[in-house]
Amino acid sequence: MSSKKRDYYEVLGVSKDATLNDIKLAYRRLARKLHPDLNKTDPQAKEKFIELQEAYEVLSDPEKRQNYDRFGFSGVQVDMNDFFRGGIPGIDELLRSIFGGFSPFGGFDDFGFGGFGSRARRSTAPRREVGQDLEDRVEITFEEAMFGVKKDIPIERYTPCDDCEGTGAEDPSSIKSCPECQGTGRIRKMSQSGFGTIIRETECYTCDGTGRIIEKKCKTCGGRKVVPEVKTIHVSIPPGVEDGVHLKVQGAGHVPSINAIPGDLYLGIRITGDEKFIRRGNDLYTPADVDIVTATIGGTISVPTLDYKEQKLTEKELTIPPGTQPGTEFRIKNRGVTYMRGRGRGDQYVIVNIEIPKKISDKQKELLMKFKELNK
Repeated sequence: MSSKKRDYYEVLGVSKDATLNDIKLAYRRLARKLHPDLNKTDPQAKEKFIELQEAYEVLSDPEKRQNYDRFGFSGVQVDMNDFFRGGIPGIDELLRSIFGGFSPFGGFDDFGFGGFGSRARRSTAPRREVGQDLEDRVEITFEEAMFGVKKDIPIERYTPCDDCEGTGAEDPSSIKSCPECQGTGRIRKMSQSGFGTIIRETECYTCDGTGRIIEKKCKTCGGRKVVPEVKTIHVSIPPGVEDGVHLKVQGAGHVPSINAIPGDLYLGIRITGDEKFIRRGNDLYTPADVDIVTATIGGTISVPTLDYKEQKLTEKELTIPPGTQPGTEFRIKNRGVTYMRGRGRGDQYVIVNIEIPKKISDKQKELLMKFKELNK
């Protein structure tokens, strides 16, 4: 990795006005990608994960975040060596400690997504496996972004193998208790620190926390328990969506086992531009060419606008008063972008550009000279 320290907001991929819930969701999503237990292909996964953990430690603490916003890195003191002295905690253990004592991969109370009873019951209840999230991108037109659209999107994901019913074994007798953890799915590690002996319990690496190993693997899935599938999902893209945002489609991610909670799909939105409109927040700006005569004596012009009643782009007659100057803005109320949060729409502003003819005839020149004389 680069030796240059990255901005904490950049590490988490959130804006500076992100809420605590936004920060938690971003951390959860990235932790599952970068944790060394899950990311075996990236040799820098450990360094990236430590960087992510440091960013979360600061931005999830209101006082540290305020100091960081005011003074930058010099305003906060974060030593991750103590945190990782005994090794990087297992992903489930780490996220349970952050999200209230249980895995945040399913529903969780912190964000208002529903609960699972009391905290005491949650801590002792068996944990359900949760699939990894997917990322994909869809391209839509400006018109579709303004009025909303429904899309059928094919995605590639993993689902449980039908032949072995997601066990990964050729037959039930091929499933044995893990000799490393004695079927518990957990192992304990001891390490020494300045405060004495630290005992940390993590998932067993041999059986991935299942407590079982497979002697004869399924021939269809090769013991992986899952097979790839292409699935078409139906996505409703709301009106007013912005370019670059990610929409969450719950349950459209990978499904690691039959009883598992599916991961989610984060769908990136790419909007193809429309030269007739410039978007600024929820307002639209439309440049309009007006000939010099109409600008001088007044008249009407036709401008493109959004017809929300008919759900289409249309033309609207706009009155140009006499003496209109270049750069004049005319406001058309409620013809802007629909607010995704709350009610109502922005406005449309038509910006006048006076067209000066590059070539004129002798007759036109004579008339303009007479106009100039009369205007003295």
